Amino acid sequence: MYKFPKTERGLRSRIASYKASMQKERRTFGAIDDSYGKRYIIFWLYFVLNDLKGGGAYIRWYEKTFEDDIGEPLQKLCCALLLKRLGDESKAKYVLADLMLMNLFLIPKLIGEKANVPYQKYGSNRADESYANEIPEEIAGAISKEESAWMKELYDSTEFHRYRKRYLEISQELENTHGVEKR
Repeated sequence: MYKFPKTERGLRSRIASYKASMQKERRTFGAIDDSYGKRYIIFWLYFVLNDLKGGGAYIRWYEKTFEDDIGEPLQKLCCALLLKRLGDESKAKYVLADLMLMNLFLIPKLIGEKANVPYQKYGSNRADESYANEIPEEIAGAISKEESAWMKELYDSTEFHRYRKRYLEISQELENTHGVEKR
């Protein structure tokens, strides 16, 4: 898994390095091809630093720069919690729901519950239970008790339960549907 710098200075240096790398690529090629995932890791770093000013600015830049990017689960977790810390609870809730549907195991793992998910094939390892079992300790350790309680409250809510139920129904239907026309 990812090796986090040990100091605040190291974390800030890594953020600056990743941002500079993406900016250079954009200047050189006219676009950013971030196959390493730096654009996601920067969310992790801002979250671990609890840098709300930098994190908020980065969220705005990311949304503008990568408007059609689907993201990845830990990036969504850190983004949702940064947004909550910034007071944008509505957007934080939306991002947390998006995370939940991207990986049905991650939130239960964080709140100490067992995910009640029937077996299904996933199109990406990011959706697997094994991904949820590899949460970096730096990220898990930066989640407050209040944030865990907020995630649990939403995860157990009727609204999130409805989202999960419908997502699983659609996934099952797609798995058993063959042919482009029916899909």
